[in-house]
Amino acid sequence: MQGYQCHKNLYLSIHQKHLIPPVGPDLQALFDQGNQVTIEARKRFPGGMLVDNPAFDFVGSLKKTRDLLAMHTASIFEAAFEYKGCYARADVITYNQQTQRWSIYEVKSSTKTKDEHLDDVGLQVWIMANAGLPIEKISIMHLNNLCKYPNLDNLFIEDDVTDRLRSLHTKIAPRLNELFKSIRQDDVPVIDIGAHCFEPRECQFTEHCWKQKNIPDVSLFSIPGLREKKWELYSEGFLQIDDVPKDKLNEKQNICLEVLKSGQRHIDKAGVKSEISKWKFPLVFLDFETINPAIPRYIGTGPFTQVPFQFSVHILNSLDSELIHYEYLHTDETDPRPNLIPKLIEACRGEGSVVAYYGQFEAGRIQEMEDFAPEFKEQLEQIRTRIVDPLPIFREHIYDKEFADSYSIKSVGPAILGKNFSYENMLVGEGGAAQRAFEEIISNKTALLRKNELKEALIEYCKKDTLVMVELVKWLYDLV
Repeated sequence: MQGYQCHKNLYLSIHQKHLIPPVGPDLQALFDQGNQVTIEARKRFPGGMLVDNPAFDFVGSLKKTRDLLAMHTASIFEAAFEYKGCYARADVITYNQQTQRWSIYEVKSSTKTKDEHLDDVGLQVWIMANAGLPIEKISIMHLNNLCKYPNLDNLFIEDDVTDRLRSLHTKIAPRLNELFKSIRQDDVPVIDIGAHCFEPRECQFTEHCWKQKNIPDVSLFSIPGLREKKWELYSEGFLQIDDVPKDKLNEKQNICLEVLKSGQRHIDKAGVKSEISKWKFPLVFLDFETINPAIPRYIGTGPFTQVPFQFSVHILNSLDSELIHYEYLHTDETDPRPNLIPKLIEACRGEGSVVAYYGQFEAGRIQEMEDFAPEFKEQLEQIRTRIVDPLPIFREHIYDKEFADSYSIKSVGPAILGKNFSYENMLVGEGGAAQRAFEEIISNKTALLRKNELKEALIEYCKKDTLVMVELVKWLYDLV
C-alpha cells in the first residue's frame, strides 16, 4: 500500500531502512486503536481460530493457515496467504459449508469505506484468490456512527464490496509489476513531492524528500489557505516566496504573501475593533480536553464521540483585574460528564462572553452535554450561547510571519506573545498527548507516581491554553 501511494516510499522502506523514522506516540496510538477495533470485531465470530504467529513468521503463519483451511475451520483470524512475492494476512475469513467457499472481512477503524480501503482489500483478495482460496464474498467492516453505548450489538457495518472490487481486479497485476520493477532498480525512483506526500496519509519519508528538494523555510507552502492551489503553483515552477504571482492569489493570500516577504505584521485594527466590541465583560476563558475512543465507552456516545474529561476556566472581570481560575480533571474510568457538568456550570455562571479558541468545538461539546443531561440543559445552553471566538479575528484581520500556514493557538500564541508562550518541552503539549495521558491516568496498570506526574502535566497544559487566550485577548484590546 505504501507503493500504491508512491513508488519512492516503497523503495526507501526496503533499500534505505535507516531513513524510516521511529514510530512516534501518535502513530502508535493509531496502531493500538486499530488493534482494539479488530479484537472487538472478532467477537462477532465466536469460536474463531487465531493464526497467532509473529508478524514476520511467514513460513509458520502460512503453515498454520493451511492446516486451518484444510479442517474447514468456521472462522479464522489473521489467516496468511502468499502469491508471487506478495504476502497478506486477512482480519477474518469464514467458511460456508454449503457453498464450500470463503467470505473475507477486512476490519477498518473508520466510520465509512474509503477508496484506499478498496485498494487495500482488493490487493489482499488478489493474493488470496491466486493462492487458491475459493472466495464467495468480500466485506469491509467499519464502525457504525449510529451505534450508542451501552448497546454495541450494531457497532459494525458490513459493507459488501464484492462487486466494486471486480473492476479493480484486473488492474492489480499491472500495478504490482510496476512496483516490483521500481523495487529492483539500482537507483531511487525519481518522483517529485506532491499531494501524494500526504494522501491518503502522510508519508514517513516526507521530511527526507522535502529536505532533498531544498524547500526554503519560507516558501510557497508557507502561504495559508492555498490548499490544492499550492500544488498547481508548484507544478508551474513557483516555489520561492518572491516568485509567487499575485494574480493567482486572493486578497487575503496576497496580504499574507506581503507579510512573508517583508516580515512586517499585518493588522486590520478596524476589523479587530468591530469584532471585540461585541464582547461583554466579565470574559470567561474556557478550554476542554476530550477523549474520543473508537469503541464507545460512555452512555449515549458512539464511535469517536468527543467527551470532555477536563476543563480550565479563567475569568477576567476587567482588563486590570486579577484572574480567577477554575479547573476540573477527571481521574478514573467512570463517565467524566456527571462530575464535570456541575463544576463547569459553577465556573461559568453569570454573565459575560465565554471566550473559546475555535469556539465551535467547545460549543459542540456543550450541546452534546445538554442532550446527555437534560436537567442541566438551561444552564449549559446559557454558557453555549455566550461563546465568542478569537480565532476568526486572527484569521481575518491579523497575520504574522511566524504563523506560517497555521492559525492554531500553538502558532499564534508564541508569535504574538513571545517564546515564553510556546508549548515546546511540555510533558503534555498538544491534544493527542492529553488523550494519551488521560488513558494512562485511568488505567489500573499505571504506577501512582506516573499518574501524579501526568495529572500535573494535564492541569498545566489545559491551564496554559486559557492563559494564552487571556494574554492574546488583552493584546487585542491593547491594539484598539
